[in-house]
Amino acid sequence: MPALAVGFVATLTLPIGANAYGAVVPWLYDVEAPVASQGAADRRSASRTALREMLMRLTGLRSVPMSEPVQAALRDPGPYYVQYRFLPRNAEGEMRLGVSFSPKAVRDLVSEAALPIWSANRPVGLAWVAVAAEGTPTVLSAESDHPLAEGLRTRARQRGIEIGLPLLDEEDASRISVADVWYRFPYAIEQATARYEPDVVLLGRARANPLGEWVTEWDFRLDGGQRSFSFETQTPEEGAALAVDEVADELMDRFAVLGREATAFELEVLGIATVRDYATLMRGLGALEFIDRVELLSAGPARTTLRVTTRSTRSRLAELLSVYGLLEADEAVPPPGAAVDRLTLAWTGNG
Repeated sequence: MPALAVGFVATLTLPIGANAYGAVVPWLYDVEAPVASQGAADRRSASRTALREMLMRLTGLRSVPMSEPVQAALRDPGPYYVQYRFLPRNAEGEMRLGVSFSPKAVRDLVSEAALPIWSANRPVGLAWVAVAAEGTPTVLSAESDHPLAEGLRTRARQRGIEIGLPLLDEEDASRISVADVWYRFPYAIEQATARYEPDVVLLGRARANPLGEWVTEWDFRLDGGQRSFSFETQTPEEGAALAVDEVADELMDRFAVLGREATAFELEVLGIATVRDYATLMRGLGALEFIDRVELLSAGPARTTLRVTTRSTRSRLAELLSVYGLLEADEAVPPPGAAVDRLTLAWTGNG
């Protein structure tokens, strides 16, 4: 359990663009699971494990409720994936099954089970972690094979988020030191982090205590706010996994759309000037997992009106479209006779 967990407070401000949040996770629907053999029974068992992880990634939930639709899917996971393959054994000699899931089939399952859904466009994280196992601390790099680094990578992939480690090349060395990471000096961290342009930053330090347990202390920084938490675990991998869970839980709370029945409403978009703008907008809206359908109602030189079917509320949708840089709030006055509940946003030119 965390020894310390506090709400977000004002702290270091990182150079993150207000309308350039996140990136699509390219491997979100590709899951690997341990498999005992290439036999049919073991393959089905591994595919069930993979489906559980797939649901955890897509919903953002650390533990997916075992409702009847979910239980039925786990009994017969075949309809939810499009491909499987047996992978070479890893360094520990473990055989694994790679399963590629159908985005539509899994999204339909999430909708049927009334579970939250989180877009594949997710905040990108960077972790600065200093480890003191014996003597002088060291900072983990992207090439590190330290168990804590492996634990960080493994759990981040299971939760469906990107959390990288720094290169620690000459450019990093000119901006930040081990002491800066260990003591979390804001200026040095800000300077070294700028080149990576992450959406979230995770700061960690880990040490083994006299009892052989690992103490890991973390700061999670997002949009100028901070949460702090610490853990005592038997292994550094466990401490890293718990830290990733805290990050993923917070991001899910902020960016996922809660399970609710889909409804349709009008979305009025200002500033669509060309066919290319329209095509880019439709492609961007269609890529969001929590939008089920988009239909064109009218198009004019200043206003384009769409009917959007989504599980999101109007206010939540407006917030997320702004966060992802697709549309933004507009102060323009709606035309006479416009529906009071129509959502009016402005085209940003991104997509």
